[in-house]
Amino acid sequence: MTDQATFQLHNVKGVAVLQVAGEVDIANVDQFKQFLTDAAAADNGSLIVSLEKATYLDSHMLEALVEASKRLRTNRRRLLVIAPKATPAGHIMRLTSIELAIETFETLDDALQSVK
Repeated sequence: MTDQATFQLHNVKGVAVLQVAGEVDIANVDQFKQFLTDAAAADNGSLIVSLEKATYLDSHMLEALVEASKRLRTNRRRLLVIAPKATPAGHIMRLTSIELAIETFETLDDALQSVK
């Protein structure tokens, strides 16, 4: 049995933060994409995706993050990802070098400081 992901959208200091917990793979990546789309539509600023509690990501999740980042950039907005190095998500993000394409941070505070 897998630990399918849950997604929660919060507003922290005026910034939309999408919290991901559990496993994101082909079975639920469409749900993640919908949360990303809804979060982007609900706000016109930067969007932070927190992967601190994500236990697994596959290539579909990484592709969704890259696509979302591109869409936001076309509107002069930013996608910031929290993926601490010591977490499974942080390891995958760095192993694939995706942090070269998507701004990646260790903590929520670091990401929020970048937004200001």
